[in-house]
Amino acid sequence: MSYTVNKSNSSASPNQYTVQDGVVNTQTDLSFIGKGYAGYGEVIAENFLHLMENFANTTAPTKPVLGQLWYDSTANRLKVYSGTVFVPSGGNVPYQSSEPTTPSQGDLWIDSDTGQLYYYNGASSVLVGPPSSTGNTNGFTYDVIVDSSDASQNITKWFNDGNLIAIISEDTFTPKATLSGFATIKKGITLTTAIADTKFQGTATDSDALGGVSAASYLRSNANDTTAGTLGIVTDSGMTVGADSDLSITVDSTGVIVSNVIVDTDITFKMNDGGVTTTLMTLDGSASRVGIGTTTPSSTLEVAGTITATAITVTSVGNVIGNLAGNLTGNVTSTGANTMGTLTLAGTLTSKAILPDANLSYDIGSLTKKYNTVHAKATSAQYADLAEIYESDSEYEVGTVVIFGGDKEITMSTMGADPRVAGIISENPAYLMNSEATGQAVALQGKVPCKVVGQISKGDMLVTHSQHPGVARKGTNPSMGTVIGKALEEYNSTEIGTINIVAGRQ
Repeated sequence: MSYTVNKSNSSASPNQYTVQDGVVNTQTDLSFIGKGYAGYGEVIAENFLHLMENFANTTAPTKPVLGQLWYDSTANRLKVYSGTVFVPSGGNVPYQSSEPTTPSQGDLWIDSDTGQLYYYNGASSVLVGPPSSTGNTNGFTYDVIVDSSDASQNITKWFNDGNLIAIISEDTFTPKATLSGFATIKKGITLTTAIADTKFQGTATDSDALGGVSAASYLRSNANDTTAGTLGIVTDSGMTVGADSDLSITVDSTGVIVSNVIVDTDITFKMNDGGVTTTLMTLDGSASRVGIGTTTPSSTLEVAGTITATAITVTSVGNVIGNLAGNLTGNVTSTGANTMGTLTLAGTLTSKAILPDANLSYDIGSLTKKYNTVHAKATSAQYADLAEIYESDSEYEVGTVVIFGGDKEITMSTMGADPRVAGIISENPAYLMNSEATGQAVALQGKVPCKVVGQISKGDMLVTHSQHPGVARKGTNPSMGTVIGKALEEYNSTEIGTINIVAGRQ
């Protein structure tokens, strides 16, 4: 009949195992033999062997019970089952190159690479000691060295990864034997010079020197101070002066800029003239004026005093206004190009030459203000024809052939070889007769543009066209009084065009 195997703890779940007749119960890592089971000897022997070796294996038993022992042959540690996992039973501290994979809180292990002891705090491994790893000194060590006077000096050496970073000493001395990076050991902390850029990093509350220069040699920013050296500001942002940064001196691509940022206030330049403070120049901020020798300039530039100059140039468009009081002695000589606005003379202007600054750009007189008589010798004229003003019954284009007739004095030609031909409408005649009259200028003689059509050769005589009003054509054996002029250019087209001709009625 079957029997029951009970656990020590009756409250455990399960707290017992039932073994049936003729079978082996395998609910645990030990085998329970049922009544009448053949081969029971091997099972009993293996149970004793497993208990003796504590189930030694690289993997944990698969059916453990609370309190069961297991020798982890990978970690070489005896472990006990806690009800959930196997935990080290104590005694043997692991000696390996990496942290144990399933440590318990309070477990110890020794790093075989560094020779350092760690404990597990439940979350990570914490170094117990020593502070330095095997082969590389880290942290503080204590030493006694002999100085240049053969006295022993107690020091503290500060290492990192085997490198001596600093020495702490209560005295200043020179080591008798050469110590790399420490030619002289100062009172306090001396950093090595053997490792480049070794320094204290961070914020210090005070310092005796900056860059080897006494702290007292630096300018104050929060108090009045002076300097015996040159003050340089190497930024285009420049500098500001005043409690509200009233004055600024800056630099941009155009040059140096001095600015007063307060609205409508002046910039004043003063000097000590024989012990008397005198205003030399005032820049009037409210009126954008400059005063020299005056604090209240009334013009863009006002000079209260004498001006001595090798040259005065007015480059802006406008007038030079005012009076020249007193006598002008000597000569006024201009050697360059002179440009001015309105020049008003009450007397006589005497000049060797009057020249415009550009060709064909300016006039002498105007249509409403003309000179009475011009006594001069002309060497050239801008335009080529002689013209006279005639009343026209319509406004005709330049180059139009006109005849005497119509509602007014002249009208556009409509008949071929018309003997009433008057001339051609001119644009800008060289000489204009009857200029005060109302009408259009008609070229009578000289070179003038003329509307033409058909085939025309240079030198051909031209007469009016019967099918194209106001247009000339080639005349073959023209009658007396019908010729407009002679062609100066070739033309061959059924379309109306314009060529230069020499006007002259026969």
